[in-house]
Amino acid sequence: MGASTPTYWQHKTIPSSQWRNDQNRCKRAVDKHLSLNKRYHADQGLNHYDEQMRLYDVGKKQKKLVATCMRKLGYVPVN
Repeated sequence: MGASTPTYWQHKTIPSSQWRNDQNRCKRAVDKHLSLNKRYHADQGLNHYDEQMRLYDVGKKQKKLVATCMRKLGYVPVN
């Protein structure tokens, strides 16, 4: 796996018309997971820099979890 997050995913047996739906399903599942994890909620009183870093961390974690979900469904990344 490269340093960048794949932009597109493909699957050998699932029709391409389904790919976007599966990716959206993974994103919704990840968003739900992160919303239940208090560590990813905004903390009151953070300065601007710390809040930006928190948002960056959440974004990285979200991309990683979506990629894991897609791979579990049998997709391969296409950059």
